[in-house]
Amino acid sequence: MGGVHLVRDNPLTRALAERLRALWEAYLGMDETAHSAILAAEYRAVSADRTVHLGKPSATEMAAAPIEDYWLRELQAWPAGEEAAIATYTAEVEVRNGLSAQRSRFAVGEVWLKEHGQWKCRYDHRTPVQ
Repeated sequence: MGGVHLVRDNPLTRALAERLRALWEAYLGMDETAHSAILAAEYRAVSADRTVHLGKPSATEMAAAPIEDYWLRELQAWPAGEEAAIATYTAEVEVRNGLSAQRSRFAVGEVWLKEHGQWKCRYDHRTPVQ
């Protein structure tokens, strides 16, 4: 199981850390329903491979890009009004290909909105880093 390391320790960052852990665990377990429940209805993303995704990923899309483990570091969050927040962190994922494992790192910027009292990820942008 991956971990989440916070740079800022405040209620907002802790709240988003819980949501991020649930989001990444759902992806790790290929649980499309749980994963989609944390994404906003109008979710959009730019992946580390520079592809643009309009909408929540399907089970087929998740299965096409499986991960073995993840680590989220340097998580910070800032309010952007009463019902919105900006979060940044560095993600490292491990992917297996047969017996070999490969790790990739990327910087992540996200926009989170409160919908019916729950934080939902509205936008996600990932950039590969060394």
